[in-house]
Amino acid sequence: MYFTRRLPPKFSSLRLRISPGASLGYYRGLRQAGLNDLYDFAEHHVRPGDTVWDVGSNMGIFAFAAAARAGLGGRILCVEPDLWSVRLLRRSCSYNRGRAAPVDVLPAAATGRCGLEWLNIPERSRAATHLESAGGAGPELVGGVRERLLTAAITLDWLAENSAAPRVLKIDVDGAEQAVLAGAAKLLAEQSPVILIEVYERNADAVSALLHERGYTLFDYTGGEAGKREVARAVYNTLALPPRS
Repeated sequence: MYFTRRLPPKFSSLRLRISPGASLGYYRGLRQAGLNDLYDFAEHHVRPGDTVWDVGSNMGIFAFAAAARAGLGGRILCVEPDLWSVRLLRRSCSYNRGRAAPVDVLPAAATGRCGLEWLNIPERSRAATHLESAGGAGPELVGGVRERLLTAAITLDWLAENSAAPRVLKIDVDGAEQAVLAGAAKLLAEQSPVILIEVYERNADAVSALLHERGYTLFDYTGGEAGKREVARAVYNTLALPPRS
């Protein structure tokens, strides 16, 4: 089942192709409170002309909100390993061509090394698709594995060597966040992007150490900008601001 829905007017009402197969919440459209962290991150941290990477794009909610903010002079790159989501993202790209920053879609998984990885598609929610090596959210939340697919894996450092580096970076990789940051050491040191990252509890200490080592200040971004508060240890929705911010 698929729907065409629009982002809020402050993001130019861009059209997206979405499916409740990714998350049942999409039955309610794109204005639910649970999306406020993504919308606020785009509104408050993406500037006209920015290059933005959305790593683990799913339906592209953040990517297209960022495209509206960055404008025609910006550039958005979605990194998404699930080809089912990639098809929907590319349909959304066709809807919005010429109305916002161009959005490109790279069908690959970001992790700590370049190579091949197994991608697990959960029974209940494709929003929880994850690398087998990362473990994902666990069967108690998303059921068993519906399908196991081979995918190309890249590091963000490799990507930065072959593409324009981002000023803004969103990471939602269902348990692989520590590996993704480890594979982005050079990018963090040399480019220091503003980061919104989803962090599983089991990775919180390692993620916090990696970001603190690069001089980042961490904030709990649950619910978005209004409730933002500084924290010493990464939480599920973590905003990481580099020293220059």
